[in-house]
Amino acid sequence: MTIMITALMWGCISAVSLPLGAIIGLWSNPPRKITSALMAFGGGALLFALTIELFAHSLHRSHEGHDIWIILATMIGAIIGGLLFEFLNQILNNRGAFLRKASLIKKQILRTKLGRAKKMIQALSKIKLLQVLPAEEVVQLIPHIKTKRFSAGETIFRQGDIASELYFIVKGSVQVIRGLETDTKLIAELGGGDTFGEIALISDQPRTGTVRAITDIEVCTIHKIEFEHMIKQSSALRDASSKMVKERLHDIQIKDRTLVGEAKVWEERAQSNLDRLSIPITERDLNQEIKAHTGGSAAFAIWMGIALDAIPESLIIGMLVVIAAASDTMMSLAFIVGVFLANLPEAMSSAVAMKRQGSSFGKIFWMWMSLCVMTGIGALVGALIFPANPVGALRYFISGIEGLAAGAMLTMIAETMLPEAFEQGGGTIVGLSTLIGFLAALGVKIFSLY
Repeated sequence: MTIMITALMWGCISAVSLPLGAIIGLWSNPPRKITSALMAFGGGALLFALTIELFAHSLHRSHEGHDIWIILATMIGAIIGGLLFEFLNQILNNRGAFLRKASLIKKQILRTKLGRAKKMIQALSKIKLLQVLPAEEVVQLIPHIKTKRFSAGETIFRQGDIASELYFIVKGSVQVIRGLETDTKLIAELGGGDTFGEIALISDQPRTGTVRAITDIEVCTIHKIEFEHMIKQSSALRDASSKMVKERLHDIQIKDRTLVGEAKVWEERAQSNLDRLSIPITERDLNQEIKAHTGGSAAFAIWMGIALDAIPESLIIGMLVVIAAASDTMMSLAFIVGVFLANLPEAMSSAVAMKRQGSSFGKIFWMWMSLCVMTGIGALVGALIFPANPVGALRYFISGIEGLAAGAMLTMIAETMLPEAFEQGGGTIVGLSTLIGFLAALGVKIFSLY
């Protein structure tokens, strides 16, 4: 009973930084570098504690009993724990739990933008004018290209309008008309893969005709500034544009179609160059993403995400309490300090995100307090399920469970904690703070041995 109470106490102490961090985050705005340093320091301390207290413990038991299967069980458990954490973390992130960390929010935004970019490349692969460009050059245009839709019968622009955009038809069809309202002439009908608006754009003159949607259409547009930059950079595009303008001015509609196979090759080349695309993520993007996930479901997902991070931590705390009691040594303060410092900035940033969503102070505070209590209960459960000296087949099972918790936690550190620290403060402070946290944990361990 004493061991369980001790485990409950240490679990609550390690997680009391959750409600404390929420209060600090709501009442102040701590510098990002301090937040980063705290999280990286905690990550370094946890890495030391996991290595020495857990994996070294399994190694010691294996060496004592000359039983390599203990190590194998720990390794298999760690792999399963890492995979399980990734699986559950992805499910929760898809439901809004990514809002608990700025780095996860940016990753979600980047994933969304890349998805849109891939769809846009599929559309642009059908545009004949752009196919004279190398695929990697078109990929660089993705951030500057916008998608627009028009209904059947809607006028896209009128003759005499000032030209500012070039249009690429993705699907649907339009008609080009010249003349006054009472005396008009149909010049051309254009469909998917065709381009319009280039005459006025290249000649720097008002629109030479009126373009009206025949059917519901979807177009990609590029502003005059970006198009002029393309023209300057590519002689092939300059020649193709000049040819198209001449044909258009002679009222000749382009009939030839690029073969589907050629378009597919172009699209695949463009897709392979997406990794080179630098997609900016602005503060406006972050605020929009946070506001887009308002409501109780997102807050609950954040709560579940933090709980997922806390479960392996709490189980390990319970196990360390049992190990310390059995060996009559001091509890691993390095692990407790690491968890405490890692939870503090996490709660600070997540509480701010919840406040932006409209959650009240009371709701945010009690949510984090419940996680503190849950961590204490998890540590108590860990003390119950991890016997100090398992025997027989139980040794392999316990070693597997220990590995499961350690693997999940190591994956969590690499997946969320250190990337978030880097996001908050940059590379130098993260590297040094992680090293200092590791060495501080080493110092605490040495102190406990003498």
